[in-house]
Amino acid sequence: MAKVALLIGVSEYEPGLTPLPAAAKDVEAMQQVLLHPEIGGFDDVTLLINPQRQAMDEAIEALFANRQRDDLLLLFFSGHGIKDEKGTLYFAACNTKKSDKGELVKATTVPANSVHSVMSNSRCKREVVILDCCFSGAFAEGMSAKDDGFVDIRNQLGGEGRAVLTSSTSTQYSFEQQGADTSTYTRYIVEGLKTGAADKNEDGWISVDELHEYATKAVQEATPAMKPEIYAIKEGYKINLAKAPIDDPKLIYRREVDYWVRDGEIINMGRIPLTKRQKELGLKPDEASAIEAEVLKPYQDYKENLQEYQKAFIEATKGKLSLSDNTHADLKRLQQALGLRDEDIALIEAPIIAENSPPLPPPPSGNSNFLQYIGACIIGVIIGGTVIYALFNRDASSSCAMEDYISGDRISFGEKILLRQDTNSDKEAGVRALTQGDCLTAISKFQAYRKTNPSDPEALIYLNNAKARQQGNRLKIAVSVPIGESPNIAQEMLRGVAQAQNEVNSGLGINGKALEVAIANDDNSETITPTIAKNFVDYPSILAVVGHNSSKASRAGGLVYQGKLVMISPTSYTRNISFDNQGQDNYIFRTAPSVVKVAENVSSYAINKRGKTNFLICSDKNPDNESVKSYLVTSITKAGGTINLTKCDIWDSQFNPQAVLSQAINTGANALILAFYIDKSRDKTGQGRALVRVNKGQLALFGTPAALTQESLEEGQNLNDMTIPVPWVWYPTAFSINSFGSNAMELWKAPINWRTATSYDATLAIVKGLQNSNTREELQKRLHSPGFSVDGATGKIQFLQSGDRKDNTISLVKVQQKLGTDKYEFVPIKP
Repeated sequence: MAKVALLIGVSEYEPGLTPLPAAAKDVEAMQQVLLHPEIGGFDDVTLLINPQRQAMDEAIEALFANRQRDDLLLLFFSGHGIKDEKGTLYFAACNTKKSDKGELVKATTVPANSVHSVMSNSRCKREVVILDCCFSGAFAEGMSAKDDGFVDIRNQLGGEGRAVLTSSTSTQYSFEQQGADTSTYTRYIVEGLKTGAADKNEDGWISVDELHEYATKAVQEATPAMKPEIYAIKEGYKINLAKAPIDDPKLIYRREVDYWVRDGEIINMGRIPLTKRQKELGLKPDEASAIEAEVLKPYQDYKENLQEYQKAFIEATKGKLSLSDNTHADLKRLQQALGLRDEDIALIEAPIIAENSPPLPPPPSGNSNFLQYIGACIIGVIIGGTVIYALFNRDASSSCAMEDYISGDRISFGEKILLRQDTNSDKEAGVRALTQGDCLTAISKFQAYRKTNPSDPEALIYLNNAKARQQGNRLKIAVSVPIGESPNIAQEMLRGVAQAQNEVNSGLGINGKALEVAIANDDNSETITPTIAKNFVDYPSILAVVGHNSSKASRAGGLVYQGKLVMISPTSYTRNISFDNQGQDNYIFRTAPSVVKVAENVSSYAINKRGKTNFLICSDKNPDNESVKSYLVTSITKAGGTINLTKCDIWDSQFNPQAVLSQAINTGANALILAFYIDKSRDKTGQGRALVRVNKGQLALFGTPAALTQESLEEGQNLNDMTIPVPWVWYPTAFSINSFGSNAMELWKAPINWRTATSYDATLAIVKGLQNSNTREELQKRLHSPGFSVDGATGKIQFLQSGDRKDNTISLVKVQQKLGTDKYEFVPIKP
């Protein structure tokens, strides 16, 4: 296993391309953190400054050639990214030039698609690309996954796959701040690695998604118009790039400072705990001040940029009622250079325009000239309006209201794409149009996209959001799913929410109001989820949340939501996600199956139908699976079965699947219950899959609802005949009291499962509750009321005082080989 990096910085160019002095400094700064044994720990870091095109091309090819599967490769580029008229991205070398007509000479560049090619041909399965250049988001277009076999992933390398971090979107410029040694994006990438501050979950490792989250937050605090993005395939989000200190006093103090910062300042209330913390950690006052200054630096940069724009605008408008096209263009260019958004400069321009506007004449003393006075006022309003329109109107194509979005890169009403696995130019164009308030174009683009990509739930949600915004009268809810950690599960859940939203908005709405949905990516993280939950709680128009997926995320979010905002989890089935608040004040509900029913159902079937008597239960540390395991022990014993005493903890570093299985069989085991994840996205160590491969049908297999994923079927041969309890199952010939299943198949043209159904039911319950309520508090009381019920995909939905689903049924499915193929599928087991 090797960690190898190639760092390319191009600061000097041929005439026609602007020099970028910071590019060379960028790669030197990156080299320092990557080679540091306590940070990056890379074995080999190659620096390439101002290379010719051929040398650059050859170095990139050499980076990915002749590598081992478990190597970690990093390609970093700082320089000019150039798009041609077709939107194709090219990386500029020092000899890249333009023709006499100003057209790019492509033979002097390195095309992004050639980099794609060498990456795809590499044997290495952990590839990270960091691009600090204009239009860098365009690199991800066409990025594809590799179809590879199982690799036993080492814990310190994190997830398997490919990840691309970009300083900008496919349509944006990147920024190089005047006077700074490094470019804006690279500065915060290096800072996150060097200080360890990017280690958001404080586990001692900085993963790709954590580094992206840290850099994006800092970049957008300093230059809000700049939107770094992340694109990942498979588990690329979870590749570990660097180590972070666990008990470093400076890092601990930095995190404390982060907590007390509000709107770019440390609030007064925070001074006492910060002073106390400084003394506890043994930090000198100047060390603490330096840390505080570094934390506040992005905010200070933002303020300085605002001041620079304010000075320029005052100078440009002095003594003028309107601005020339050239002045408009100059101000727009300055705005882009400073990384400011339209809303930032609007706050600057409005008072200056008002101050420069001529005052209205005083009213006449008599009534005879009153009409003339009114006329003068009207003319003044028209003139003033014309000035403001001339100064502010940049796009007259808006067809709906501009939206006040939730900040951050993990939540979207349609202003950003979160499901990067599914996108093309139509989807990108739809998002841009929606952001600009052009709902007509957004609707057209999303509809065009869905014709060729019907299975993408994000696009349908954004399409309905555009229609809702165009209508104007709407209610808002949110859904939170693990897009980064488990994209397939995220899409399954989003399909349920999107289908319910589509049915509501295609009908009469909620008392005539349309439904708008915000999507969040929580990555099933206990550290990320509370921040997302707080954003939802603080956004008053969001009336309820569907989510989260895992119980650990639901519990973390539940602490924030409780007493403030209704949360309905469609997939978390461990006990006590409401933290023992079981009464009328409980705001936490779920349409997920009861863990008691799951355990009772699979135990009864295994013992009474399959004749199994001695059960080996293997589990990981996930709360859902631990909860199932404890109830399985009770249910199996109660039904007359025996629990095999062989220790089977797949999370144990000493776990030996062959030895465990042999011991269990020798002590009478005839059934194996898998209370752990089987799919590669969540079976991080590979020990779960190793166990089922060793079993090879020796023990009858039984799983939990979590095992039902399309990824699990990749192990189909080793899971053949495994039985899984689920709250809902549908297949074309099944009898159903509602049309949810057939409608879903028609709508998505893709597999659906119980997560889609329970997410649909959670959304339906919220919609039903909102028909008789107008506030968060009224909705919570309505869901708790004895008379509340709604017919959903999984049957009648009613809630106990605990928030659990009342009388939910459990069905059984099994893994079975498709006739005439080597593929496997889940099929219902008839009662």
